Amino acid sequence: MKNYLLNIVIAAALVSCGDSLDQTPLSSLAQGNLPATDADAIALVNSVYQVNVGKSTAFGYMTDLVTETTISGENPNGGGGLLGLLKWDATNSYIVGMWSDLYKGITNANDVVDNVLGNSKISASIQQRVVGEAQFLRAYYLNYAVQFWGEVPIVLHNSEGTGVSRQPIDDVYTQIVTDLTEAAAKLPASYGNSDLGRATSGAAWALLSKVYLTWGQVSPTLTDAQRKEKFNLAVEAANNVTGYELEEEFLANWDNNNRNGKESIFATQHNTGSAADGTGGNHLCHCAFSSGFSDALPHVVPANRDIEDSYEEGDQRKDGSFADSLYNDKTGKYYHFALPRFRKYIDASDANGSSNNRNINRTILRYAEVLLVKAEAINERDHQPNSEAYEAINQVRRRAFKSFPVTQPSAHDLPAGLDYAGFTKALRQEREWEFVYEQKHWLDLVRWRILVKTIKNSTVAQDPQYNKQTISFAHYRYPIPQAQREINPEGLWQNWGYDGYDESKTGSNPYADFE
Repeated sequence: MKNYLLNIVIAAALVSCGDSLDQTPLSSLAQGNLPATDADAIALVNSVYQVNVGKSTAFGYMTDLVTETTISGENPNGGGGLLGLLKWDATNSYIVGMWSDLYKGITNANDVVDNVLGNSKISASIQQRVVGEAQFLRAYYLNYAVQFWGEVPIVLHNSEGTGVSRQPIDDVYTQIVTDLTEAAAKLPASYGNSDLGRATSGAAWALLSKVYLTWGQVSPTLTDAQRKEKFNLAVEAANNVTGYELEEEFLANWDNNNRNGKESIFATQHNTGSAADGTGGNHLCHCAFSSGFSDALPHVVPANRDIEDSYEEGDQRKDGSFADSLYNDKTGKYYHFALPRFRKYIDASDANGSSNNRNINRTILRYAEVLLVKAEAINERDHQPNSEAYEAINQVRRRAFKSFPVTQPSAHDLPAGLDYAGFTKALRQEREWEFVYEQKHWLDLVRWRILVKTIKNSTVAQDPQYNKQTISFAHYRYPIPQAQREINPEGLWQNWGYDGYDESKTGSNPYADFE
């Protein structure tokens, strides 16, 4: 049996709801307790990955549940239920826990960079690799933070963590780019079976491509020329992602017999029994099928069939993303659901155990997204698509319709001659079809600056029980957790639209011209 990375990390809480920006290193490193061997250095970087293990629920709730695609069967007065109803505030447990855990991850990464780099007791090869992993993960956590909250603290050394202030968005992205660029140079292209799940150079380039694209779209200060430069850098980074291929079968990306397959670039590792042994199961599996073979709503469920019904005939992503029915091995019959279930994180080989086993890897970066990011970045850079952009998006479409090889033209290719607006529309639709329940949709709507109108114009917004019609410009950011502001009210000013915000810091409405 393969010994995956997350089987060797310290046990992680399934949901973490800490309430302070605790910059005390979790490893409590003292001068006499520094890593003294290669094994020590590896154990130290494992703690940086550890933070990511239990965050699947929070990522799902904060990027899928809060959109027009998803509703909740949870207690409407709980943290998750309130997110689904767009009724969150600065005390919401998932928002508080996300902040706390992202900065715990950054804190642990700082431990590695400060105490492994230049440590003569650790071999040069392990120093390089481990520090590269830490820099990748520090960028990974900080990238979520800047997208969730906008201006956020940058803490690169744990001794500097007291009284930190929110930093300009461009400064945050500059640090993310620095870490990812250095990580790409340090990390290997691949690992042996015992280390699958660790960050690779391909993961660094893939995330860097997404970061450049997003930075160019959301920065409040870049000039048009600077935005164009960022889009070009996104294309260059995408071109550096090599050695990956699209899976022929779309659902192979979530098949336990195909873990870390040829399309997977970076994924959280969740193995059989991981929930029981303390390393943390993938709660996306539990949330998608918590009510089992019944019509009671699970924790998250498609809001309706709008996306499912929008797929073109023959697109394998429809059945790969939505389950109208599933085979129940206990009854020997198919069960037909009143509302479809999110299919990707249900293990059809053991549907009755899927919710509890929670053993499917959480997909974070896969090659299809690299292709779509590249296509989008070209269109943004040139304000029109070129043949390279067409080829990138068409490869994703060809796989969707099982037209192989994906490098050859197909009847399912986009029509030639699309202008910027036409290609943008097609690209956004492709992302919606491709990434159902993959924790990307809210992030996409925010960076495209269409969050409010998209949700207000949706079918689910017309149903008052789900409260989605209350979407407002304040929802472009999550609130800084209240407990954090009580500790550091000057440095951690509140985002616009939430209790306690200061117009001298935020302006009257920083999102007024977004849509």
